[in-house]
Amino acid sequence: MIKKIQGLFLLFCLTVSVFAQLPNDNRVLFTVGNESVTVGEFEYVYNKNNVNNQADYSLKSLSDYLTLYQNFRLKVKEAEAMQLDTISSLRNELEGYRKQLAKTHLTDREISDKLLEEAYERSKKEVNASHILVKCDENANPADTLAAYKKILMLRKRIEKGESFEKVARENSEDPSAKTNDGNIGWFTVFGTIYPFETAAYSLKQGELSQPVRTEFGYHLVKLNGTREARGQIHVAHLLIRFPDGAVKAQKDSIKHRVDSVFALITSGKISFEEAVKNFSDDKASRVKDGELQWFGSGAPVRMVPEFEDAAFAIEKDGGISDPVMTQFGWHIIKRLEKKSIQPFNEVKADMKKRVERDSRSQVAKNILVNRIKREGNFTEFPNVRNDFYVKMDSSIFKGNWKADEALLTEKVLFVLAGNKYTQANFAAYIEKNSKRRSDKSKEALLNEYYDGFVNTSCLDYEESMLEVKKPEFKALMKEYRDGILLFELMDRMVWTKAVKDTAGLEEFRKKNETKYMWGNRAQVIIFNSNDQKLSDAAYKLALKGKSADEIKTKLNKDGAKSKISTIEGKYEKGQYDVIDKIEWKAGVTPVEKLNDSSFRFIWVKQIVGPEPKSLKEAKGYIVSDYQEYLEKTWLADLRNRYPIKVDEQVFQSLVKK
Repeated sequence: MIKKIQGLFLLFCLTVSVFAQLPNDNRVLFTVGNESVTVGEFEYVYNKNNVNNQADYSLKSLSDYLTLYQNFRLKVKEAEAMQLDTISSLRNELEGYRKQLAKTHLTDREISDKLLEEAYERSKKEVNASHILVKCDENANPADTLAAYKKILMLRKRIEKGESFEKVARENSEDPSAKTNDGNIGWFTVFGTIYPFETAAYSLKQGELSQPVRTEFGYHLVKLNGTREARGQIHVAHLLIRFPDGAVKAQKDSIKHRVDSVFALITSGKISFEEAVKNFSDDKASRVKDGELQWFGSGAPVRMVPEFEDAAFAIEKDGGISDPVMTQFGWHIIKRLEKKSIQPFNEVKADMKKRVERDSRSQVAKNILVNRIKREGNFTEFPNVRNDFYVKMDSSIFKGNWKADEALLTEKVLFVLAGNKYTQANFAAYIEKNSKRRSDKSKEALLNEYYDGFVNTSCLDYEESMLEVKKPEFKALMKEYRDGILLFELMDRMVWTKAVKDTAGLEEFRKKNETKYMWGNRAQVIIFNSNDQKLSDAAYKLALKGKSADEIKTKLNKDGAKSKISTIEGKYEKGQYDVIDKIEWKAGVTPVEKLNDSSFRFIWVKQIVGPEPKSLKEAKGYIVSDYQEYLEKTWLADLRNRYPIKVDEQVFQSLVKK
């Protein structure tokens, strides 16, 4: 079965991840029954499935592949005739695949590539920034949004007139941490914060203050304090002597004295770092792993407090140990295990692409795509109809599991996209499906959020429905996968499972091809084993007298005895069993020999059996494989009779290049 899957199904189906250029040559290369196959279609699969310069357009290469592809098209045509494409399980599988494939096409690829390149370039630098926040919900009404914007502008003017950024942040920022850090959020790199904030920080010069920056949290003023080369990521182990809750100075001094003592033991060689961790560390989670922590860094998913991070990166080489360093948690001794600098783009591209897709910057590409869909589809809104819908809504929208009343289920048009009308009833259905219990927004802000979601979803759904029309490569991949699952189902019915279950057919096939499934010369033997030498010697003497294995075991094996005679009987060809290969191939009994495990063995060669046919059970794997090949060959001959193939030789010869 595996051979057949690799030979056909994988050949035409599982290469769907490759995006080949679709040729436009519409000349008919051959027909299958009443269906035409163009040069473009043939060249597409020929180039796609002949990798490593095998698609050389030689006469032999083209001829061989033409036969393979003709067989494939014959089988797909038969699958369609059997209406396998109506089977619900296959339809569901195809729809699931379409959803997954559509995700890769419902993006603006040019923008996505630029975002990926931008993220990598930013990963080479780290920035230190401060900010002031004026909170404003991203779906706030215009009045609240304007008020927040005016406030952030006013704070910016105060700084421009000479007030210190730190003072304005401490007194006015709605980020609670500003009261203790003066708005400074420390060092970070790409993915360290939300994308608009990150972009603002990376766009500034040192000491420069940004214009108001809008994020999902509100409006920010961003000040760049400094930049540095990215440190990369580091892997360390640590020993922690923890501060107790509410520790006073005397307690902290005592712990400092204790950590210094442990540090002295390590540096003097009286105890290893790992032994010190086991004996002294208060970090139970890392103690069982010799103090080992996860990889971390300014741009990594895992970050540490600045004091710990600075001390770790200051260690100059793997295996080096830091002086004791204090953080809010206690005193640490850090051992560097490994450090990685920024890796080449091709090595981090796949991981970085996943992070871009999960990050808020992915919304940028999505918004650009939605705007393009709107533009191409002549998107037209009717605000009065939307406002009418809003007026009809009551406070039940906040409760979750919302259900629309009849007043909302109208055919009044909210917007038109590509000639398709989207109504109040459609919007109500969207809210019913997506509503959750909410209390964080006003009614208008919440409805704006739902409306924007409805518009975006409608645009993306429309674009997805048009992928086969707009993107020929998507259509080709869907056809490949659809044909592939039909082929798999057909082959399973007509060849693979049929061959396995057809015992009578297999036996008849074996008899017709009996000479193909033959044993060579075999030694028919009985192997005697025991862990007792006296017992083995006794069995050996009885074997020399011609006693059968059963007679020997009946005579020598006593109930409850620790040692007994065991036997293995069989027929073996050369190369099947090394124990039998080593003995002389003639009838007789070999001497008792002591084995490496202190057991004893001798072998009774009953006879040397000449070549004879294998039974179905003995050769079933080979017979099934050959029977499948036979079934497929005869079946293909029948298909070629029912669906005649005609090749345009002139067109075919025009493809040959050597």
